[in-house]
Amino acid sequence: MARWSEYDTDEERLPEGMQRIGYDADTQVYTFRDAQGGIWESAPGNQYGQLRRVQYYGDHDDEESHSSPTQPLTYGGAGEPPQGSWRQEMMPLLNWFLLVGLFLLVILWFISGGSKRSTEVVRSCADDAMPYKIRAGDTCWAIAEARSVSLDDLLAKNEGLDCDKLDVGETICVPMV
Repeated sequence: MARWSEYDTDEERLPEGMQRIGYDADTQVYTFRDAQGGIWESAPGNQYGQLRRVQYYGDHDDEESHSSPTQPLTYGGAGEPPQGSWRQEMMPLLNWFLLVGLFLLVILWFISGGSKRSTEVVRSCADDAMPYKIRAGDTCWAIAEARSVSLDDLLAKNEGLDCDKLDVGETICVPMV
């Protein structure tokens, strides 16, 4: 159930002299009459908000005092700037800033991901060892068993080798028997 507040009445929300006179359920447009007899309509689906003049009733001859049909209803006097929240004015920029931020994050992610691949350890094997290129499914134990060397000797020849993180294509040194 929606909340009700003291600001949900026409007297609180509409300018002085403005009165609601109708509602079209098909288009969801509210119709209002101002103190001079002019007819105003709301945007479809909005009970309150910016209103636009639909029809003008009155005997004013001054064309400049008439609002154009697309001119929104303002609440201030002639010299006052229109009232509005700075948040409402900045909302169109929010989507732009979000897209730019997301784009920059993706670029940073690609740059940092590319630099991780370039930090491979290049091993040069001594005369008493031969290079071995890691293939899919290889483990330190399986390589040591296939070459008839102990696992301790294999790890001693390859300082910093992590047997849990062998990368396919990485080269290690296998001691010769």
